[in-house]
Amino acid sequence: MQLRNQRHVAPNRPRVLALGTFQPEYPRNALTQAGLRALGCPIDTLNVPVWDRLPDRLAPARRWRSLASLGVRLLRAYATLLVRLPRRLARVDVVLVGYPGHLDMLALGPFVRLSRRRLIFDPLVTLTDTLVEDRRLIPPGGMRARAIRLLDQVALRLAHVVLADTEENAQYMRALAPSARSRIVVVPVGADEELFSPARALSSPGWPARAPEALRVLFYGTFIPLHGPETIVRAAALLGPERASFVLIGQGQLAGETQALARALDLQNACFLPWVPYRELPAWIATADVVLGIFGDTAKAARVVPNKVYQAMAMGAAIITRDSPAVRRVLEHERSAFLVPPADPAALASAIEALNDHGLRSRLGTAARQAFLQLAMRQALAERLHDALLDSRSPARMLGVVERDGR
Repeated sequence: MQLRNQRHVAPNRPRVLALGTFQPEYPRNALTQAGLRALGCPIDTLNVPVWDRLPDRLAPARRWRSLASLGVRLLRAYATLLVRLPRRLARVDVVLVGYPGHLDMLALGPFVRLSRRRLIFDPLVTLTDTLVEDRRLIPPGGMRARAIRLLDQVALRLAHVVLADTEENAQYMRALAPSARSRIVVVPVGADEELFSPARALSSPGWPARAPEALRVLFYGTFIPLHGPETIVRAAALLGPERASFVLIGQGQLAGETQALARALDLQNACFLPWVPYRELPAWIATADVVLGIFGDTAKAARVVPNKVYQAMAMGAAIITRDSPAVRRVLEHERSAFLVPPADPAALASAIEALNDHGLRSRLGTAARQAFLQLAMRQALAERLHDALLDSRSPARMLGVVERDGR
């Protein structure tokens, strides 16, 4: 199938409504919609943002007052969406609920199903995996954990098609909701290839002062358990300021603990920065000698290939990340990246030291870029989304087109 970044509306392409309280600018949402547009699908949007206005998205899982405040915002949002939804549904064939969309599925999914429109759910994560198993914000086995698991199951069962970012996450979702009749299609996370491009002229962001021979090592993220920030800090301590200079960008659950550990280790070669504008990340990647992925030892960490890894691949960076079945589908050890055991500071430090070879870094970066071009460009995502839009009952037809032909 040839997809040449189509901008026109192709014949017999389903009309899509992006629906819910999702974050419009979140990379997964933006890239999924870009892939659908590349297929020629016209996209309408009915969105009342809620989640991107929360200063701390984890607060509702920890404090009842924050949960109540979020509940009020969501009720207002759903009241607005439900008033506008019937008219929008009349003009589309397929509804896409993006990240984070579990509550959207619960509140809006039944109305979409009643309208006989096809419902695609792009959850990116499950709440059980995130809140209970990975971040451990909610104790397993309790009433809240069981309620969250039920919400995951209902959301997955309501969808006609569920998008997963890796085959491993697809298997996890099938096990979580074994009776669900939803079809699960794997669509990699990918990256914005126009923004994260080595061809763009970028000004250096100004790396902190460092020793002349020290490698510039970059990490950015939300400091959650699957990132393994403690492993990064301990690796920095093993290397010392003469061999590596670390910049860690971001904030999140473990940021305070990570900075406290850096102080306890009297770390002299790590600089912590708050969030930088998203569009500045390519300049930081281009300036770094090595870009770090994730190093957590949680089950979720073994099932994902995160945004930052795809973005570094798109930039042709030398990448080090934890080894896992999921990442092995995308990167090859010592050919397109260095893959190290999880939660192993010594292994990470050794890999960074090995990348003191400029030629090796260049070869890894070139191979990573080629892997991105093959597996995760917009065209590749569009081909996967094409599979998601196919009607399993009539594979030659797109979802929604069957109903449109009959109206």
